[in-house]
Amino acid sequence: MIRCLPLIVFLFIVVFAHGGVAGAQSSQPAGWDAGLKLVDAVDTNPDPKIVEITLEARVAALEITPGVRTDAWTYDGGLPGPLIRARRGDRLIVHFSNKLPQSTTVHWHGVQVPIQMDGVPGASQPPVEPGESFTYDFVVPDAGLFWYHPHVMSAAQVGFGLYGPLLVDDPDDTVNVADQLVLVLSDIATDDDGKLHSADSGGVLGALLGREGNHVLVNGRVRPTLTVRDGGLQRWRIVNAAKSRYFELVLGDGQPFELIGVDGGHMEYSLKRWTIVLGPGERADVLVAPRFEGGRNLTL
Repeated sequence: MIRCLPLIVFLFIVVFAHGGVAGAQSSQPAGWDAGLKLVDAVDTNPDPKIVEITLEARVAALEITPGVRTDAWTYDGGLPGPLIRARRGDRLIVHFSNKLPQSTTVHWHGVQVPIQMDGVPGASQPPVEPGESFTYDFVVPDAGLFWYHPHVMSAAQVGFGLYGPLLVDDPDDTVNVADQLVLVLSDIATDDDGKLHSADSGGVLGALLGREGNHVLVNGRVRPTLTVRDGGLQRWRIVNAAKSRYFELVLGDGQPFELIGVDGGHMEYSLKRWTIVLGPGERADVLVAPRFEGGRNLTL
């Protein structure tokens, strides 16, 4: 019998659950990642070597905490923005439009791109003004997890919700794990009524570097849950998209992570780690096989 128990990711509260195996290649129960699954960006180009999407920055009313609406700054109305998927060597075309009340850009954090596509106003492109658009067009030369965000008033706009993941797969990847997750760690600062904290609430340094938010989020959710098979192997690609918060990750009572990659992609050899520390913008690629001793839930 498959023993399926909930894994609590970041202070999550869950109940015990059981389920059947989702498919021949998966070791997890059906719907195991429903509480964390990201929205995928829609590729409209039939060419298998070209990923072409539209991306819109706009304000959207989201329920970040139960029963409270927040007018967050979003890509395509979600928090985080959609997961953009490509393969190493693909051409990525992003038709970006700005429906925000402020100018903005899109910076492709960690991706080697031509300077004209780097999203830095005054250095690589003029800012995209409200109501205007810009097309980013470049080849993704490296595999790994990257992320996109603005470089106009970055601390404020990222803090308001403008960030999303970009996953570039390697066609020659030999890590054959069927059950995979992209985890976007972040935070956001709101009042009890859901109003965003002002970008300058922390003074000059707060406006420049950002402050820690009072709500910690995983894939845009507070205390989400993940139901997994006891000992089932998973691959997690994790990015810290918070503007100033450091995350130290500990699984349960100190179960190990197998660290196989960082910001620059795969490492030469893996490292066993009992904690993973990620500063703002950092990424980690890890293998985990959570074990539940005595029928207990786990917290990440």
